[in-house]
Amino acid sequence: MNTAVVGLGYWGPKLLRNLVALHGADQVIAVDGDLARIEALCREYPALSFAVSLEQALDRFDVGAVVVATPVESHAPLTRMALDAGCHVLVEKPLAGSVAEAVDLVGRAERARRVLMAGHTFLFSPRITFISEYLRSGRLGSIHYVTSSRLNLGLHRHDASVIWDLAPHDFSILFHLLGETPVSVQTAARSILQPRLPEVAFMNLTFPSGAVASVTVSWLAPRKVRNTVIVGDQQMIVYDDTQNDEPVKIYDKGLVVPDSSSFADNQLTYRYGDTIAPHVSATEPLAIQLAHFMECAESGRPCISDGWFGLTVVEALEAAQRSWEEGGRPIETASVRQDVPTLAWNRSE
Repeated sequence: MNTAVVGLGYWGPKLLRNLVALHGADQVIAVDGDLARIEALCREYPALSFAVSLEQALDRFDVGAVVVATPVESHAPLTRMALDAGCHVLVEKPLAGSVAEAVDLVGRAERARRVLMAGHTFLFSPRITFISEYLRSGRLGSIHYVTSSRLNLGLHRHDASVIWDLAPHDFSILFHLLGETPVSVQTAARSILQPRLPEVAFMNLTFPSGAVASVTVSWLAPRKVRNTVIVGDQQMIVYDDTQNDEPVKIYDKGLVVPDSSSFADNQLTYRYGDTIAPHVSATEPLAIQLAHFMECAESGRPCISDGWFGLTVVEALEAAQRSWEEGGRPIETASVRQDVPTLAWNRSE
């Protein structure tokens, strides 16, 4: 199907490049109000079609799917327009700028019987896929806690705080790996250069299983850090996305509590085993994500990061922002699923 890519700033050309590789330039429409951006891409891909707005693209071409890669404040209106025109939609993270907008988009997609997918690209990384499958195998045991750090010096944004800019990555990875969403979020953050837009945030999340997580994001760190630690009662995993050779390491370490009625015997000891760095494919996550979206759009199968999943991430982001605004008070994240009528569908029917 013809696919329109809306927004050709930083991320849009990467999406467009992968779509061209997947389906050919003659099935891709580049959409942006900046003609210089369009001209540059048309020189690279002569068969590419173009439009200066999504409205123009929908009017001029037979568009079956839309990929939205614009600033977050335009996600909701552009996605509404695409869904109302009968298109399947992939929206770059986060799905929307508020829970209310996300609820509206999910409801529209359900009623229109169209695929709505949130572009949480890390879920399609072979590294995350490996960790997810390892956790599902049970070898790590019950998860005690997770720490995640996403730090760098910049880039500062004026349209979103560091919470809304960086935390969607960590929240989506957490929710996907744990298979659950938080019941509360508590935030300590600081706005240094821009009022009401924190540049650093420390977020604590609690989950129904009893697991806890700490997520740190910052635009003001001296070096780039992309690190996640998952601690289970059997083993531990360290995922460092800045490491190309050994991004995932499994530590066979942990506590041992002897089962004895004797106080002298019933003392904590530690178990030290092997450390393994498994080989993980280096396939580009973006290519996997786009292939998954197109397959779901054509078959009607559920997406890994569907609208419902994107909604849970937005809910956690809104709770984190609200906690900071209210002085660090923990915010409960009650499920909002009941607010949207579930109209499950299968296009093969």
